[in-house]
Amino acid sequence: MEEENITPAYMDLAAIKFCLSLPEFKNNNELRSKLMDGIRKGDMAPYYKEVCQEFDWPLDNGLLKQMADANMKRIQELDQEHDKNFIDEEDQVSGIWQAKLDYLCSIGDQQAATTLAETKFNDKTVPKSHRIDAVFTLFRIAYFHGCNIKLMNSVIEKAADLIETSGGDWSARNKLKAYEGIWSLAIRDFNKAANLFVDVVPTFESYELASFGTIIRYTVYACMIALPRSELKKKLLHHGVMAQALNSEYKDLKEYFLSLYEGRYAEFFVCLAKVETDMKHDPLLHAHYRHYNQAMRLRAYKQILQAYRSLSLEYMAKSFGVTVDYIESEVARFAAAGRLQCKIDSVAGAVVTSHYTHSKSECQTEAPEATLLRGTLYQSAVKKGDILLNRLKKLTRIIDF
Repeated sequence: MEEENITPAYMDLAAIKFCLSLPEFKNNNELRSKLMDGIRKGDMAPYYKEVCQEFDWPLDNGLLKQMADANMKRIQELDQEHDKNFIDEEDQVSGIWQAKLDYLCSIGDQQAATTLAETKFNDKTVPKSHRIDAVFTLFRIAYFHGCNIKLMNSVIEKAADLIETSGGDWSARNKLKAYEGIWSLAIRDFNKAANLFVDVVPTFESYELASFGTIIRYTVYACMIALPRSELKKKLLHHGVMAQALNSEYKDLKEYFLSLYEGRYAEFFVCLAKVETDMKHDPLLHAHYRHYNQAMRLRAYKQILQAYRSLSLEYMAKSFGVTVDYIESEVARFAAAGRLQCKIDSVAGAVVTSHYTHSKSECQTEAPEATLLRGTLYQSAVKKGDILLNRLKKLTRIIDF
């Protein structure tokens, strides 16, 4: 079994391998050396073949044989230990096959690890707690080998069903939250991921899946895009373990949150650029980095505009540390898409917010978010109503009443 509170070193290799698949790192010798050092250190013969095949690297047959021999020797030792203890305590035997499963994962043998994990999961004679461990291992295999979302989804469903039907203990349910949070990020369900991660951070114990730092980072990213402003500070800076982590070790993430919360938009854009780069190089988040960046820029624009009836483009550009042309283009694009309730007065060089067109009493009793949402819903209803009327007119032409 893996050492407690330490994420296995081989898990880091998935991110390095993914970066090497990106155009900007295609011929990066430093990353290639890191990947090969990790492969040699772990005697990862199956993973070495997979990497060489994917990147069309020349295969060192001598190195491959050396690592394969080490793999075979260790697997034989585990098999012999299993046979020797077969008549002993069930937990001891289970511990041996789990050690073998962990070893197969550590050398990147996807096929053999998957076969063993599925066999133990489907074996009704295996204790349910060990079947839960087996299904979590299937998730890690899918996560490590290319973030296979389809397989991750299938495994999460199996894990949730097994834990519910078997009355899984607190530890299993707690682990499920971490695994489900990772899966939620993979399918861009930031709201679900935020709630799951906020719950799991204080009692996080799924170090075999990801490091505590990775979970903290994912928690901040998910909360920033999913939670309303009124909940952000409570969840991030008034939340025990989370607050302690942000105030000590992860101050860059704290600055990312506070720069938006305090309206320091130029600093926020700098932080957001770093977040975008990080997401781009993360195999789990890469598919969502453009969407995330756009959504966070939109959130910042909404926040600054909610406080004003009108705002000069020059002031807005200065606040965000960008040019007037850039901010005008951004606001115009979001407004045209109906995602910002405002219009641009080109003559005055200002942005006029639409939610101030309501009566004075409405503005006093409703939050800006409510009026913005109502305006969007109103426009959508009018548009759909027009479409329906046009279809009815066409229908009356061909139906003889």
